[in-house]
Amino acid sequence: MKNLIIVGAGSAGKHIINEILKNNTKFNYNIIGFLDADKSKHHNIIKGYKVLGDHANIKYFIKQHKIDEIIIATTSINHKDLGKIYTEVKKQGVNVKVLPSFEELLLDKSFTKQLRKIRVEDLLGREPININSKDIHEYINSKVVIVTGAAGSIGSELCRQLVKYNPEKLVMLDINENDLYFLELYLKRHYKIKVYPEICNIREKGKLNYLFKKYQPDLVFHAAAHKHVPLMENNIGEAIKNNVFATRNLIEISDKYIVEKFVFISTDKAVNPTNIMGATKRLAELILEDKNKSSHTKYMAVRFGNVLGSNGSVIPLFKSLLKEGKDLTVTHKEVTRYFMTIPEAAQLVLEAGYIGKGGEVFVLDMGKPIKIIDLAKRMIELSGLNLGEDVDIKITGLRPGEKLYEELLYDVDYCKETQNEKIFIADIRNEDIKIKSGLKNLKKIVENFDRNKMKKKLKELVPTYKEANY
Repeated sequence: MKNLIIVGAGSAGKHIINEILKNNTKFNYNIIGFLDADKSKHHNIIKGYKVLGDHANIKYFIKQHKIDEIIIATTSINHKDLGKIYTEVKKQGVNVKVLPSFEELLLDKSFTKQLRKIRVEDLLGREPININSKDIHEYINSKVVIVTGAAGSIGSELCRQLVKYNPEKLVMLDINENDLYFLELYLKRHYKIKVYPEICNIREKGKLNYLFKKYQPDLVFHAAAHKHVPLMENNIGEAIKNNVFATRNLIEISDKYIVEKFVFISTDKAVNPTNIMGATKRLAELILEDKNKSSHTKYMAVRFGNVLGSNGSVIPLFKSLLKEGKDLTVTHKEVTRYFMTIPEAAQLVLEAGYIGKGGEVFVLDMGKPIKIIDLAKRMIELSGLNLGEDVDIKITGLRPGEKLYEELLYDVDYCKETQNEKIFIADIRNEDIKIKSGLKNLKKIVENFDRNKMKKKLKELVPTYKEANY
């Protein structure tokens, strides 16, 4: 039998021990007891097992009781404490499993079936956040909601969060039929909610018009976009068509059908953009701000940085390379980025949507920046490999449009606080540009596939766009 300690003597820990005791022939555990940081719980007895002490002393308990496995059964532990536990446990050669964060935990599913290995996302972004669930519920309850890019990383998590607040209908738009299908199955398995997957290219205004007429949405969350920086440097026309003109389609149709609120998922790369992706997202913000002046619909944008584990981000790339036994590549040893977990980003987007009165550009507090080379080292460690022996890190040089450091999303002296300490309203200076005539000219240029003219026109329409030179 495996000697087991459970970290966390709260409700999740009680769930775990109940499930183990019901079927311990399957688990084959010799339960030693619990550890918890809350001193008031020390020496308590849970199902006949004692809360032995604080998990800060986990090294002592591992050696004292010859522990084989640790289960971290708390959803509120912060990433620093989790990192300390993980580092100490791995030094002792002990197996460790963890529950997902509360945002990811399925309360109607066996907790022991949701236990998994620790991921780099857990160690870098596990600070608990506070959101106003009551207000968000009132805002979303019984509403018809459309999510674009619903099969993507952010869009799918928005869908998973939205269904918890009981919308009347959730309409999911995407052109990725496979992932959209699996998202539909997941939501129907776990929630009693009406979900409507719709295959739709948001560039097609006629199809959008048909869907908005059919569903009459109250709320729109627009997450669909081309986001890959180097690819968009080489595919300027596609970035403009998807990030600018398709967004304009949605903005105009939302106005036509008197949508209550329209929340646009923007990016930190729209801050003084140095690349095509950032410039197109900033132009979309300008279109949105312009429309908000004359519409019954309340339009707002939410900017945030990289999300841990999103499609196209560095983490899936590193995982793939490590699986293939190949060296990891980092563009520069000083490259730093701000990161946030996908569930955290989605929750804050929902609250920003509730707060918004129209015309705001919200920015999310991304915490402290992380060096990509440190992220690479941590992932090598999590994979059970040794840097310099099993795998190396290669420096390849900055790519087109890539910044060495991401700028802060906001200056605290020039932004407004909101009811959530992680959500701010950016004070962005007005940019005197002629949107309508400028977009008309841009469309003609895109149709002629003239890359140089496209870039030149973008610089006219987005005065803050300055190409990065290396």
